[in-house]
Amino acid sequence: MPKLTQAQLKQYEEQGYIVFEHLFGEDEIDAIRGHIDRLDEESARRLQKGRDFISAANEINFTSHLNYRHPDIQRFIADERFAAITTTLLGPDTRLYWDQSVYKRPEAKRDFPWHQDNGYVPTEPVHYVTCWLALEDATIENGCIYVQPGSHKQGFVEHVHSDIGYVCYQGDDPGIPVELKKGSMVAFHSLLFHRSTPNRSQTTRKGYVIQYSVVGSYNPETGSEFLNGPIIARDGRGAYAGFVTQEEVEQSTGTRA
Repeated sequence: MPKLTQAQLKQYEEQGYIVFEHLFGEDEIDAIRGHIDRLDEESARRLQKGRDFISAANEINFTSHLNYRHPDIQRFIADERFAAITTTLLGPDTRLYWDQSVYKRPEAKRDFPWHQDNGYVPTEPVHYVTCWLALEDATIENGCIYVQPGSHKQGFVEHVHSDIGYVCYQGDDPGIPVELKKGSMVAFHSLLFHRSTPNRSQTTRKGYVIQYSVVGSYNPETGSEFLNGPIIARDGRGAYAGFVTQEEVEQSTGTRA
């Protein structure tokens, strides 16, 4: 399992993010991307020429709860590398908070605006970790993410609606690009300002966003625990015991978010 260095921990604390180069091999990524490609195609057909709050046909497509839709995907998000990273950053007991693919189509002209992940749904505790994994190279040309280092220290910032998603910042800071090779990943704080730019290439930019929280994380507005995936670690060790359905997870606690 990857052991985070003191320099990485200091960067996460001060800058709000860490890049893990070549965390997964090409064969591992190709296998999981095959499943995700099929699920993306299904949701893109449903979207057709329309849009929802954050997806827009032929531009950008978000497909959620992938871990419940194939055992191989759920096994992947419970990999010991994720367990090691999340327990180091969050504490000994962690679970999947949310997962979604984010596919930005060729020549997609929109920015996805500056936001904090916490701007979409409130959580208690506020801090969780977003892992943005490159299923193909993510470059400036094809719309990689940009971050504002240290912006997580501002705490939660009010968000406003835009024509696609929420916005927390409309100033002049362009941020810095986080280019990633296939199989590399950036892990960042749930309060870090981030965005993505248009895809000016002829290929789809493919990312898998996997978010982890402490066990027991809940929505402070409803009091309901988030149950969007399995427990990943207990007492600092990997705790995944095999595929579980959403119904099984909900029945194990008797509540849902």
